[in-house]
Amino acid sequence: MSDKGTKDLDMKDINVPEENDKNKKDKNKKEKKNKGKRNRDKNVQDKDNIDNPDGKKIRRSFLSRFDLLNRFKHWYMGGISITRSMFRVRAAWQGVIIITAILTILFILSSFYTGAGEFVISLDSNMSKDGFYLANRDSFEEKLVCLRSEAVVADNINVFDIANDVDEVDGVHDGQNYVAHTFYLTNETGKTKDYQWSINIRRSSKNAEKALWVMVFVNGKQTTYAMIGDNGEPEKQYSIYEFPFTDVASTPSQYETISNDEAGISKDEVSYAQDINFANKLTAEPFVSKKTICNGVREQIENKEVDKYTVVMWYEGEDPDCTDDIIGGWVEVYMGFDYIED
Repeated sequence: MSDKGTKDLDMKDINVPEENDKNKKDKNKKEKKNKGKRNRDKNVQDKDNIDNPDGKKIRRSFLSRFDLLNRFKHWYMGGISITRSMFRVRAAWQGVIIITAILTILFILSSFYTGAGEFVISLDSNMSKDGFYLANRDSFEEKLVCLRSEAVVADNINVFDIANDVDEVDGVHDGQNYVAHTFYLTNETGKTKDYQWSINIRRSSKNAEKALWVMVFVNGKQTTYAMIGDNGEPEKQYSIYEFPFTDVASTPSQYETISNDEAGISKDEVSYAQDINFANKLTAEPFVSKKTICNGVREQIENKEVDKYTVVMWYEGEDPDCTDDIIGGWVEVYMGFDYIED
């Protein structure tokens, strides 16, 4: 045999195993590919056919085979859920706004409401809008439209029990068994204005207003007021001592010196009196009406000008109507400022 033939035979013998291995690999690759295809087909079939509890195959609907429809369904349901959540949040905020509005209204109303025995001072809305202000200090660090005094559960006292400096202390400075409030009003409208004021009785109990005496200081000058007596005459009281605040009386005729020649006067009517040869008499200015204690007019208050007020209230022990019948009674008082009507 030739060397060439031997060489070819040797090469053939060597290449046969390589070809077998290659064929084997191709066969395995083809089998894996077919197996993968069968698995995919099976998965699709499993998706199309779902076992129910009875072991029967449930075929999916035609529409359910489209992913876009399913996705739209999920998006739609999600949108509804979000919308409902937004409405819940909106409803919650609406509730908060409503509650806040109610509380604000109640606060505004309470600022003008006066309780039993309280004393409230307030500016008319037109005056406050134009530039009038109230304050407890003449520095006007706080510019207000309404001031309030705490109620005092008061027993009866006498005018002599009121502090001599009652018009010199700012703000609320109640004494023992009397109410005292000193405050200021200023004009910052930029114009010269006229205004009026009044002190009114809103409510009362046990006819306590019959024994109520009120002293009002306006820029340092005072007037004393009391409800007219049952006899139709102004209330009076007498003392052997000089009455306080006579030197700052706006109406000096309220204070007189009388003798025992005055008709109907006995020493029993005079405080601490041994005789009444030279007694002092205080005649209270009658209330304007059953509901209005007093009022006044302020003309030509210039821009930046300040008016000072002090109001003192007490149950006067020398008043004939100050009896045990008014014990536990109260008077609700309101002082208002507004423009003079044309």
